[in-house]
Amino acid sequence: MARSSVRLFLATALVALVLVNCAGWGKGADDGMAKVDLTIPDKIPASLLPTMAVGVDASYVFVRPDGDASFFGPLTKEEKVSRIGRKGSWILVWIPRLRITGWIRKQQIYDVGEESSDKVSIPTKYLTMVNIIKRRVNIRQTPSTRSRIIFKARQRQEFLLLDEKNGWYQIWIPGLEKQGWVAGKMVVKQGK
Repeated sequence: MARSSVRLFLATALVALVLVNCAGWGKGADDGMAKVDLTIPDKIPASLLPTMAVGVDASYVFVRPDGDASFFGPLTKEEKVSRIGRKGSWILVWIPRLRITGWIRKQQIYDVGEESSDKVSIPTKYLTMVNIIKRRVNIRQTPSTRSRIIFKARQRQEFLLLDEKNGWYQIWIPGLEKQGWVAGKMVVKQGK
């Protein structure tokens, strides 16, 4: 009789342990990551975006990626701008001197590999957003599935797009004050 009482006790204890450990599963389950404020700020430092420079003596800036569109400028050789987006043979840039955005032909501009000053900020209304389309998505430190996970995003969360590389999108995680990478197939881009 003693053995059956011990077995019953152990079985009951095991069921209780399983129930306690599984209580967090389902709705609102904690994924092991701290709760993070994902409110998109009004501005971000220009240093978060790739810095580019004008590579020709004078480059006109177009209001849309079309050679027949209205234009202004020119920007001068070596003038620094921040890359916001791309479309075909055009680059959308933030021009700190003028505090506006515009489109420049890709062949007239080049990456400089240096960061802009943190003092320069860009209104986020000009940036592209990415929306998470899968239930749970890993945000990684570098653009690789082998890279360390820095955040777990949920479906319908929105992030600012900073850069693109080989099918990966670099995003800004406001509450963590960090950049991270997400696989392009896990999100959809949405212009502002």
